[in-house]
Amino acid sequence: MSDVKLARTLARFQAKIDTGSYYEAHQTLRTITNRYVKSKQYTEAIDLLYQGASILASKKEYASAADLITYLIHTLEESGTICSDASSHGTKQKLIELINLLPNSESSLLDLAKQSINWSIKGSDSKFGDNDLHHTFGVKFIKGLTDDEGEKGIDADDVETRFKLFSNAELHLILGTHESLPYYVDFLYKWYKSDISKGVVDPGTYLSRAIINYSYLKNLKFIQESLGLFLGKLLHDISDEQYVVTETKDAVTSEKFYDFKDFEILNFLQLLVITLGKEDAGSKFLKLHGQYKSTLQKAEILAPVEYLGKLYFGLQLGNSGGGQNMLANLMGGLFK
Repeated sequence: MSDVKLARTLARFQAKIDTGSYYEAHQTLRTITNRYVKSKQYTEAIDLLYQGASILASKKEYASAADLITYLIHTLEESGTICSDASSHGTKQKLIELINLLPNSESSLLDLAKQSINWSIKGSDSKFGDNDLHHTFGVKFIKGLTDDEGEKGIDADDVETRFKLFSNAELHLILGTHESLPYYVDFLYKWYKSDISKGVVDPGTYLSRAIINYSYLKNLKFIQESLGLFLGKLLHDISDEQYVVTETKDAVTSEKFYDFKDFEILNFLQLLVITLGKEDAGSKFLKLHGQYKSTLQKAEILAPVEYLGKLYFGLQLGNSGGGQNMLANLMGGLFK
C-alpha cells in the first residue's frame, strides 16, 4: 500500500470515527486489512492495524482496539516477523505502544499477554519470551491491581481474586527487565504493610517471593537488588531498636547483616543471598538449612529453598524437586 493509499484509507476510517460510527469503522478497517493479509502485503496490513488501533484507543473504544491488536499479532506471526530480530525492533515497540494505550483494567490484556509472549518466543532463543513485553504486561497488571486502591495494596476482603491477578503480574515482572524489579518489590512491600494490621508479620515472607523466583533464574544481581530495595523501605519505617547491625566477613568480602529480633525469615533471606553469591558454599547452605528448617517449614517455603540447594550446590534435601512449583506453576499458566 502506497503512503497515499494508506492515507486515503485512514481518512475514510477517521471520517467514520468522527461521526461516531465506531463499529462500522472497525469492521471496514478489518475488511481492508484482510485483503492485504491475503495478498501477503504484510507491511501495509501492519501499518493499517497500528494506526487503526491507535485511533480507536484514543476514542476509548478499547474492545475494538484490542481486537485490532490481536489481529496485528496474528499478522506478525503469519508474516514470519521474529520479535528478537533487530529489524523487528520498531514493530515490537509499536505493539508495546498500543498495549500501553489500553487501560490497566482492560479484560483483554490477559489474552494479549499470552499472544504477544507466544509470538516473541517463535524463532527466538528465549524459552520465556521477550523481556520488554514481559515488563510491559507486568507493569500493566500490577497497576491494574492497585488502581482502585492507591497505596493500600491487596484488599484483605478479596485476597483470592486479587492473588490470581497478582500471579499474572508477578510472572511477567520476574521475566521482565531491570526496570520491572522496583515495581515487583514495591508491591511486595505494600502487601506486607497492608497485612501489619493483622498482627506481627515477618516481612521476609513477602520478600521471599522475589528472592526465590530470581534465584530460580540464577539472576544474582536481581536477587541482591531486591533485598537491598526491600530492606531500604523497611529500615525507613521501623525503629532502630528492632534490629542490630553486624558485619559478616571472609577473606574476600564483607557484608552488612541486619539482625532483626522478630523477623527470622528476613534474617534467613539475608544469609541465603550471601550464600548463593559464593562458589563452593554447599556446607554453608547446609548449615543455614539446618538452622532455619522449622521456620521455613512454618512459612511453607522449605521445599523451594531445598530446591535452591540442589540447583546451586547439587544437594539432595527433602523433596527438593517439588521446590520448582512456585515458578513452574506460574510458567505453566502463561501459555495455556
